[in-house]
Amino acid sequence: MVRACRLLICLLAAVCMISPGPLLAETGRGAIKVVNARTAKGEDAYLLHAQLDIRLSSGALGALQNGVPLVIEFQIQALKTHTWLWDAVIAETRQARQISYHALSRTYVLRDINTGRQQNFRSLEDALLMAGFLQELPVLEYRLLGDNKNYAMRLRGNLDIESLPTPVRLLAYVSSAWDMDNEWHKWRLAR
Repeated sequence: MVRACRLLICLLAAVCMISPGPLLAETGRGAIKVVNARTAKGEDAYLLHAQLDIRLSSGALGALQNGVPLVIEFQIQALKTHTWLWDAVIAETRQARQISYHALSRTYVLRDINTGRQQNFRSLEDALLMAGFLQELPVLEYRLLGDNKNYAMRLRGNLDIESLPTPVRLLAYVSSAWDMDNEWHKWRLAR
């Protein structure tokens, strides 16, 4: 028990000494914001086209540069809207992308967890730009739609804290250096 406490204290001290780097908001707080999002009709379902701007918090950036892979998850929901009641979720899709840094090759590896597709980038900016790019993603099958004409879509991204190694996960829960803003972006589904 004492050894585990010492290990945790050493880990906390090491993470506190990490330099935040260039991709931070001025406060060190990160954010995942939807720049644009739209749906288009596909063969059997509506397809999502979106671009999200990903800015890592100081804690996340420090962990990434020290070899801890980060998973960014995108949550997409189709809603049946109501005037007087809460909106009802009729379909939900999740996409996840993992970013890791390889110090020897000085490259950032972006892996789509859903498809297994992997790409390498020389800069973190390029890796984050591609991570936030969602193209022709099926999000709502036509068979789920009824006669109601009031449907909407919403999208948000977040850093998956649960995918972090346990010591880092504990730090991410308690440290403000890991804070990431992520609000829902909502738009009407054109039928």
